[in-house]
Amino acid sequence: MEALFGTDGIRGTTEFTNEHRSRKLTPELALRIGQAVGWVLTSAPSFPSSHPVDGRGGDIGVGGGARAFAIIGRDPRVSGIMLESALTAGLLSQGVDVLHAGVIPTPAVAYLTRHLGAGLGVVISASHNPVEDNGIKFFGPDGYKLSDALEDRIQSLVLDPAQVFTPRDTRDLGRSRPAPELAAVYVDYLVRSWRGKRDLSGIRVVLECANGATSCVAPEAFRRLGAEVEVLSGQPDGLNINESYEYIAPCTLAARVVSTGAHLGVAFDGDGDRVILVDEQGGFVDGDGILAILGRHFHARGLLSVPLIVATPMSNFGLHETLRPLGIEVVEAKVGDKFVLEQMRERGTVLGGEQSGHILILDRGQTTGDGIYTALVVAALMVDEADGRLSRLTAGIPRYPQAMVSLDAPRIPIPLTDVPEIRAVLDGLQARVGDGAEVLLRYSGTEDKLRLSIRTRTHGDAATLAEETRRALERIVAEVKRIARVQQTSARC
Repeated sequence: MEALFGTDGIRGTTEFTNEHRSRKLTPELALRIGQAVGWVLTSAPSFPSSHPVDGRGGDIGVGGGARAFAIIGRDPRVSGIMLESALTAGLLSQGVDVLHAGVIPTPAVAYLTRHLGAGLGVVISASHNPVEDNGIKFFGPDGYKLSDALEDRIQSLVLDPAQVFTPRDTRDLGRSRPAPELAAVYVDYLVRSWRGKRDLSGIRVVLECANGATSCVAPEAFRRLGAEVEVLSGQPDGLNINESYEYIAPCTLAARVVSTGAHLGVAFDGDGDRVILVDEQGGFVDGDGILAILGRHFHARGLLSVPLIVATPMSNFGLHETLRPLGIEVVEAKVGDKFVLEQMRERGTVLGGEQSGHILILDRGQTTGDGIYTALVVAALMVDEADGRLSRLTAGIPRYPQAMVSLDAPRIPIPLTDVPEIRAVLDGLQARVGDGAEVLLRYSGTEDKLRLSIRTRTHGDAATLAEETRRALERIVAEVKRIARVQQTSARC
């Protein structure tokens, strides 16, 4: 069966002439997804819920009667309204009421779904992907992303050509309304969750919002906590989302922090579930640095439920070295926040995340990665424990050279490491980088790309390592493309 769900919901291109991307996310597909999800949602008790699906949609002005309701939010990309309209039509046809939160961060939808007792939360976003892509993510009533079993069930319904979703009778159709006030509900939650002994008065913050979903919400939250705020890339026009790529390497943000004498720089991705920080000296603090800071703090305050955090094989070995002397184990899940979350819940810890800045702090109602919440937690520590200097919190955290390169590549239905030519490239790369280094080749869970990463335990030249990684991946991609061409030729014959 064709895979519909990846590691973070459903992704595809909305540029329908793009032959590279394997999936086109069309209005027709979005409609069918809405129908399938609505059908599952209203087929109790099949939809897992920590809250009863009791029709509270009527209590907040969606419609009357005991119907389930869904909350839909989106990022600002131009294709979002198109997909939202189609998805909404599918849900309404199956008797599900819909609240439209408008442009709002992904974690806001997760929070609001649980807070308001909705049966479903939906986010239309492709996160950090370019504007040509879009995606659909789902949250259950408990605020967590749907289980693999439920995703499989939805996928089977969507892809089964024999499955027909008959609309409800007229009086049983769902109803919808705009709910722009929900953004303020989320900001209120962020402000209430502030941990500091004092607020951010006297603190200058530069926010890089990637022209994405945090563009209005993040500045409002920081200002209400007393910060002096400057916003970069905070004017979304539907086409400029993620153009700056500052959430990967915040160079422009760092320069602005230093030139203005700001205390903190914060870079979000397009939907606000990731964050990278910049200290007052212009130093980058990625997800590993944030995990190290929070791991030490949570441990010292007795907030780490078990002496363990969850990371991935992309994490820098410096994170392990920072936490090991404190008796904190770093367990590595597969790459992808859904896998990190699974390990966290299985092991009972409250802290985990990825080097990319996808941080999970499972307290105070948090159920998914939340860039604004994470930045505020670190900001509270910065003012309380480091005299407003983030660099003091990162002092002593070692960082070893590592590299990660991504290139467009077709997917082939055989394990990459089973291909002798690819295995030879990886073995040669491993031999050159030396003992103790780790080499990882994988497909992206959200894009048609191959990623090759190396992490080391010794000091060395990061630029040389990056170039070596790129050359190796170029050879691997060439072999993958050759195999794909052979398979296409065989299929035609």
